[in-house]
Amino acid sequence: MFIQHRTATAATFVILLAGMFLVGCSATEQAYVDFSYVVEPERGLPQGMDTIAIMPAKVGPTTDPKWSDMCVTVMQSLVNESRNRFGTDVTVAERRDAKVVWDEADLAAAGMSTGSGSHGGQVLATQGTLLSNINVKVETHTGKQRTLSGLDIFGGGGHGWGWGGTDIQTSEVETVTRNMTVQTEFKLIDTANGKVWAHHAPRTYSATDRTKASPIFGSSKTEAELTPRDRIIASLVEQGAREFISQLMPCRIDVQATVVSSGNGDCVQGVKMLRGEMYDSALDMFRMALSANPGDARAAFGAGVACEAMGLYDDAMRYYKRACAERQSREYTEALDRMKAYGHRIRP
Repeated sequence: MFIQHRTATAATFVILLAGMFLVGCSATEQAYVDFSYVVEPERGLPQGMDTIAIMPAKVGPTTDPKWSDMCVTVMQSLVNESRNRFGTDVTVAERRDAKVVWDEADLAAAGMSTGSGSHGGQVLATQGTLLSNINVKVETHTGKQRTLSGLDIFGGGGHGWGWGGTDIQTSEVETVTRNMTVQTEFKLIDTANGKVWAHHAPRTYSATDRTKASPIFGSSKTEAELTPRDRIIASLVEQGAREFISQLMPCRIDVQATVVSSGNGDCVQGVKMLRGEMYDSALDMFRMALSANPGDARAAFGAGVACEAMGLYDDAMRYYKRACAERQSREYTEALDRMKAYGHRIRP
């Protein structure tokens, strides 16, 4: 009888252990929030510039040449979107008809290369030329994660007595972390005088993608199970291109925010409401969480996202500053930078 009791206790322990793993995995809530707005140009186009040629992007020595054409495609798409949706009076010259004469010397004259040159290239029937530099770097690292791999329940004894126990077995499985970094630079050259009209200085955008094995009977993961790298790199290139185009013409800005709750119950409820796009109610819950714990960076960030989605940009800026002050996070910093760059230019 005692043996049965000890064995049952061991089985109960296993159930509790599994429950602890599951609770640990689900103690926080997560919401993916998507919205967009239109920003007005910071400078605009020069008077009379109604046709623009987009040159193939210059790529770094370790960057796949395919990103040159992809960058051109992204820029052309953004210019056409501004023309078709927001009435911008500008046209992109067809690549095959542009008759571009743009070599290393011309890039040097435009300040986009280290070579030498004395004059800019000429693009027939255009008043402006868009130039870009793209550098892509991908680093992949493998790591280890411990996971529950087996259980042995044992017992023994004789009449009126007994003993039992559980042997918990764990093992290490492989995980993959991939860091992607994209550096972009953009310039608009006024072909009438060869001068730089607008310059988006080199800026770096990055993303991290990682696999994660289940803590219970998990298995090794490979890079193939991550989001395709081209999709992530393209989104980073587009982010830089949108920032540049927004200096010249009305541009749509897409925001994709991931909000993770803290352990505070009100913060958890706020994240759930974000998932349902109930931004007013979510903001109320995040404010309650901050009242209980003013240093709750996750609640502050969630409040910022709710405000930005509702068009309360000054409040969003305030909450993003608060989140950044409490916790170092790339996503928090990017959100604050976004508000600094666009908050005063967002179309009502």
